[in-house]
Amino acid sequence: MLILQISLFIPMRRDCVRNDKKIVLEIMKLLIRNLINIIFPIECLGCKQEGEWLCKDCAKKIPINSETYCLSCNQTTNFGEYCEKCKINFKLNGVFIASDYNNELVKKLIKTLKYRFVPDVGRELSKLLIFFLQNQINKAQVSPPPQVLKNFSETIIMPVPLHQKRLKWRGFNQAEKLGLPVAEHFNLSVDTTNLQRARHTSSQAQLHAEQRKSNLLDSFVWQGENLQNKNIILIDDVATTGSTLEECAKILKPAGVGEVWGLVVAHG
Repeated sequence: MLILQISLFIPMRRDCVRNDKKIVLEIMKLLIRNLINIIFPIECLGCKQEGEWLCKDCAKKIPINSETYCLSCNQTTNFGEYCEKCKINFKLNGVFIASDYNNELVKKLIKTLKYRFVPDVGRELSKLLIFFLQNQINKAQVSPPPQVLKNFSETIIMPVPLHQKRLKWRGFNQAEKLGLPVAEHFNLSVDTTNLQRARHTSSQAQLHAEQRKSNLLDSFVWQGENLQNKNIILIDDVATTGSTLEECAKILKPAGVGEVWGLVVAHG
């Protein structure tokens, strides 16, 4: 099977000599993907059933948050907006948090996506985002919603960007793997190009709150046109202090945006 896959690239060499480097790169990626599949066969990360990364039975066991809260102080709020006391400190309006990082299966799925470089797991995790967001939309019919849900059809999905250096290392942006299925499901506009990470930063995982803020300072830029009061949902895998989402919001607010919310799989 692998030989057949590689052979599909060979005829291209005769017609497109200038694409040699690109072809070699694609073949290398193919070899790596097949090697990973041999070492790490596709099986449910919950029950080890072969054929898919998350089976339906295990997916049903993953908790979806029904309670929402202020990311800064954990006080319960209607939709996950910052509370009255905390909101003055943030450009970000709030964060939708779909599930719980303390759930071992959720944690395993996120780590498999990011550190085992399995982009297909992103689609499985995106289902959690979709399910959670649909619940919030339903709730908005009986409780006064934020503008991002009130004018939901005009909301723009915006995956948090990676720096080119990290993108080349991972091979894909995990936030895009999460966000594109969400945009597709709800038929929303998506922007993956105009919000950019201007400089490479250290991983946030091992940093405390103040270090996270300084690490991300001036790391994002907006290259698009005025957003004309459009509401934005930023997509990422995990929010710990919300520093990454907040830095994105700081850049988007001067670009004429309305509300800026985060939507993440879990609170780390």
